[in-house]
Amino acid sequence: MENCIFCRIIRGEAPAYFIYRGRGVSVFLDIFPVEKGHMLIVPDEHYESLHDTPPRIAAKLFTVAAALVRILRNELGFPGVNVITNSGRPAGQEVFHIHVHVIPRWHGGGWRRLVSRHRLTDEEANEFIDMIKPYIHIIDEYLGEVFGEGM
Repeated sequence: MENCIFCRIIRGEAPAYFIYRGRGVSVFLDIFPVEKGHMLIVPDEHYESLHDTPPRIAAKLFTVAAALVRILRNELGFPGVNVITNSGRPAGQEVFHIHVHVIPRWHGGGWRRLVSRHRLTDEEANEFIDMIKPYIHIIDEYLGEVFGEGM
């Protein structure tokens, strides 16, 4: 889609802090995070929402989400993680390119804290990228296990 911000990010026409790119999936930091490390998982192909995303692509998104949750909980020691997707405007979807939010929870507060967002800073982005970078191979391991090495 020409005007879709996520398509523009994937094509390199808009800036983003990428965590992972490969196998038809991109992970980048949310520009208005709820918490430090708030990531978005998007397919490189455009689909509006979960309702029109092919099952294989949806499975890829959630496989990547599972890998990220493992990294955040087991490797980086986060006490909690939210994994969320919104389907349709009434559900809170604002960008109409399917995406899955992975939100590390540094503190308590659960759903009550999902509304407090701030503008991502370079310092915050780079600090989180440095933290997670040594473990990104786990995403490929998960995708390889579920979809095979050749995907």
